[in-house]
Amino acid sequence: MFIKESILRQSYVAYEKSQNKSAPPYITLPGDLELGIVSSKTPQIALGVSSILTRSLEDTKNSNGGYIPDRVVERVQKEVISPYGVAYIWGEVGHRFVLTAPAGGGMREIVASILVARSKDSIFFFTGMYNNLRHSSMSEDIDLNIPDPSNPSHGWFERFSFPSLELFKPERYHHIANFVVTKEHRGKRHSQKLLHGIVQNYSRDHLLKYGIDPCHSQHLLCGKGLWQIGDPPWLTKMEKLGFWLRAGAESFFIDNEWAPLDPIYHFGEKVENVSYNEKYGLTSRYSINDFSRVDPSVHLLKRVGHVKRLAQSSQAKLQYFQACFHFTKNQTIQRGR
Repeated sequence: MFIKESILRQSYVAYEKSQNKSAPPYITLPGDLELGIVSSKTPQIALGVSSILTRSLEDTKNSNGGYIPDRVVERVQKEVISPYGVAYIWGEVGHRFVLTAPAGGGMREIVASILVARSKDSIFFFTGMYNNLRHSSMSEDIDLNIPDPSNPSHGWFERFSFPSLELFKPERYHHIANFVVTKEHRGKRHSQKLLHGIVQNYSRDHLLKYGIDPCHSQHLLCGKGLWQIGDPPWLTKMEKLGFWLRAGAESFFIDNEWAPLDPIYHFGEKVENVSYNEKYGLTSRYSINDFSRVDPSVHLLKRVGHVKRLAQSSQAKLQYFQACFHFTKNQTIQRGR
C-alpha cells in the first residue's frame, strides 16, 4: 500500500515528554527503510494498514486452503480490520508502528506493521466479546455468566476454555496484534527488521541497559517485552523471531451440542479436532517440559495437564496460544539513526 511521504511524515506521533524533543518522530534503518509510530486516525494510514491486513487474512480462509471458516474471516475483515476498525477499535489504546520503503515520486510503501499496546496492563481483545480491557480489572469488567447471544439458556463462556482471568496475561508485557508484512515483501526479513527496530529504539529497558539515548521524539515502551495471543499457525513463525511459548496458557474452543464447532478443513479435506491440535504440537511440546529459558512464574505450569487433556479430546479445538518476547535478551541487529 502506497502513501505520500508528506502525509506519512505528518502522521508520525511526537511525544511531548520525549527525552529527545529535537529528534525526528521516526527512525531510519538500512535500505532507506523508515520506522515510526503513526496516528491510526490518519485516513491513508487506516486504509493502508487495513488493506495489507485484509489481503493477508484471505490466505486463512477454508476456501483458500486455510484453517478458518470463510464467514469468520469475512466478519473480522469487515468489523475488526476495516479502516474504521484499524483507527478506532484497538488503535486508540495501541501504538501503530509502520515500516515503509521508498517508492519514488514522493511516495513510500507500507511494507510491514504491528500494533503494540501503550500500557503494559492493556489487552486488546478477549474471546471476541470484549475489547480494550485492563488486566488488573478483568475480573470486575468481565461477566463470566453473560448469556450466549444465540442460546440465552447457556453462557457465552461455555464455548471456551481459557486461563483464569487473574493469570490470563503475564505482568509487564505489551500486548501486540495486527503483525503483518505485505505479501509482495515477504522473504526480505522485514518482520525481523520491524521487531528489532522497535526493541533497539523504542524499548526503555534496552536503551537503559546499553546506556543509549533515544534517537527519536516518540514514545518509549516501558514493559519487559511483547506478548501475543495468536492463532495456532503463527506459533512457529513467532518462535523463529525469538518469541517463546507461554506454557499452559492455551485457549480452546469447546464443542457443545447447543453450539457445535464449525468443521475444520485443509485444502478441502476435513480435519478432526485432535489431529488439528496435534498438528501444532501441543502434546509433543509438553513431553520435553523444558521451560528454563524464562522465569517460571510467567508460565502456567499447573494448567499444562489440563491443556494436554483438552488437546487429546475430540470436543476441544485449539483456539489461541500465548507467546512472549523479552526486550533485553535477544541479539541486536541495527539501530536507527
